[in-house]
Amino acid sequence: MDILQIFVLIFVFFVVSRTILRLKDNEISVSEFIFWILIWALVLVVIFIPKITIKISGMLGIGRGIDLVIYFSILLLFYLVFRIYVKIEKVEQEITTIVREVSLKKIKKR
Repeated sequence: MDILQIFVLIFVFFVVSRTILRLKDNEISVSEFIFWILIWALVLVVIFIPKITIKISGMLGIGRGIDLVIYFSILLLFYLVFRIYVKIEKVEQEITTIVREVSLKKIKKR
């Protein structure tokens, strides 16, 4: 086991422990928990069995294993940005609703 594998293993254990704590505190749903556990398990598989990316990339017609990892990472980032965007839009709508209600209450008090 080389230094990078040790570092990634420690990092993944740390992140998984934080994810478990967030699940216990009801900060994330079970489906989000499963999603993140699968992502970090995939990271461990790629770090400890790097040749698997070469095999999968060959099946998909992608040149190198690292290209597959980069493409997958970019797709994952786009998905996460989309989820963040949707949540921000929802929060903005909720803030707008609250501001309207407060404004109407102030007007009625006058």
